[in-house]
Amino acid sequence: HDLPEHVLRTGPLPAPIFEGDDLSVEVGLNTTGSSRGPAWVAGSVAGSDVNFGTGLVPTTGWRRTRVLRGVRRGSVGATRWRIGSSDPLGFFRGTRACPDIEVALVLPRFGSLAGRGPARELEASLVAPRAGSGTELFGIREYRPGDSLRRIHWRSSARHGELVVREYEPPGAKTLGLFLDPAPATVDVADQVARIAASEAWDCIREGGRVTLWAPGLQATEPAQGRDLWAVLEWLARYPGAPADDPPPPATEAVMVSGTADARLVEAVESARRRGARTRGWIIGEADVDLDAVVERVGVGWPL
Repeated sequence: HDLPEHVLRTGPLPAPIFEGDDLSVEVGLNTTGSSRGPAWVAGSVAGSDVNFGTGLVPTTGWRRTRVLRGVRRGSVGATRWRIGSSDPLGFFRGTRACPDIEVALVLPRFGSLAGRGPARELEASLVAPRAGSGTELFGIREYRPGDSLRRIHWRSSARHGELVVREYEPPGAKTLGLFLDPAPATVDVADQVARIAASEAWDCIREGGRVTLWAPGLQATEPAQGRDLWAVLEWLARYPGAPADDPPPPATEAVMVSGTADARLVEAVESARRRGARTRGWIIGEADVDLDAVVERVGVGWPL
């Protein structure tokens, strides 16, 4: 991704991993005292079996690397790992299990959709509006000298151990609600939903707007994450994610991205339209979706 340097500096370390990238996984053993062996390790990374062995683990440690080609979006787990060892003559053997862990999170691919898409309206300004004095609550921040005492959020202040205040969206700021398929039929459809949503979010955030990701029955993004590209990408990397019963978010523009005609999803977008939001949709595949908005149909290939 050709992201601006200031955006990459705020990304995950050592570097963000996107679907299609190669991922190097290092497996190692250390020993205390003298060299020991033989030893072996075996387990699974991203569903691929990994097995390594050595006749000797030196005092400096032992390392091997496995390269996973073209990783897919989502959590990369290291599971079912075992470490085995024995004495040189094979009289004594021991095996120890290791806990399952997440070793990486693969983000969806994305790109600007400016200039295409159904009834797309882009903001002219690339400068983020100044938050704080509007009427729509979108998050909290630390108290600063000069803040009105009426804006202090006492419950959150008690939880954080310091004074925090409510922060409001300035009038006229773009708020994009991305209304997503709660149960994609296939992994390929889920990946495409994530890519389109990430692309829509990227265009909105870099124009100074704010994004909320929502799907019926799933946990939505937090209001304070609305301008955090990496938080949005992490949510989409885990999509469809944790179950919850969050209400549809308020938005000046509601965009449906789905491969199914989920009635709850359609009603949420229609409700946003009745409240004055602009609405449009991306439909992946041939689902018969009755939505009172301009819709573009796409397949699962990328780029669009």
